[in-house]
Amino acid sequence: MMRSSATMNIQRVHNLIRYILAEARQNEEWAFRELGPIHLIKYMYLADMYYATENDGKTYTDIDWQFYHFGPWNLELYKEIPEAVKIIGADTRTFESLYAKDGVRYSFKNDLYDNSSTEVPLQICFLLNRDIRKFGSATNDLLHYVYTTPPMTNAMPGERLTFGHIITLSRKSADTASSSDLTTREKKKRMQHILEMREKIAKRCEENKKNQITPSPPRYDEVFFHGAMELDREFECPPLNNQRGVLHVTKEAWFGNWRKDNDLP
Repeated sequence: MMRSSATMNIQRVHNLIRYILAEARQNEEWAFRELGPIHLIKYMYLADMYYATENDGKTYTDIDWQFYHFGPWNLELYKEIPEAVKIIGADTRTFESLYAKDGVRYSFKNDLYDNSSTEVPLQICFLLNRDIRKFGSATNDLLHYVYTTPPMTNAMPGERLTFGHIITLSRKSADTASSSDLTTREKKKRMQHILEMREKIAKRCEENKKNQITPSPPRYDEVFFHGAMELDREFECPPLNNQRGVLHVTKEAWFGNWRKDNDLP
């Protein structure tokens, strides 16, 4: 019987933590095999997001995710992690950290784990495995990916995260996939069109080359350097002095389309 708390399914949380640590143990990079609380929380958020795509926006763990500081967070989950690690038999390593009183990492050092894949839904496993192998304990890369997911880009700090946007994107992807199922005849027509366009572009490029005017090479003489010095003097700006103050950003900035761009820097 699954034990539940007020806002999350404890048994499923434990299953996921065991699964995540077991998958991290398979990483070829030894440094990626140990995960901290922040990594576990973010991977569990991703698991809930992947589960929601196939379950009408309902998450696997029932965690009440919140946009806290810069990412998804749940205080109850954070407090549950040490107990979960103890119950599933994983190892805990503590160390001095610049960011907290004590740093902590969790891992499986042996082959205790052998059956959690049967306890975690398949729609979670495939994508979560990919993320764990790709990011491991690389915090910055993992956080960047998490921060650009739809539940995050459609919320602002302090708000609860919803997964309805995931359903919309999932259905759009399915529609796109079905519309791309072309017949053999349609594929041939499309390929013929592509070849014709390539031929036209090639001809245009040849014509442009014939009509292209070759510019004269620049002359770096006394006149050139004198002019460059005058321009530098005219546009020379005084050095900027250090300034202190408070930068206020309007709340509307959180809802700009730029946050929904997958190519965020």
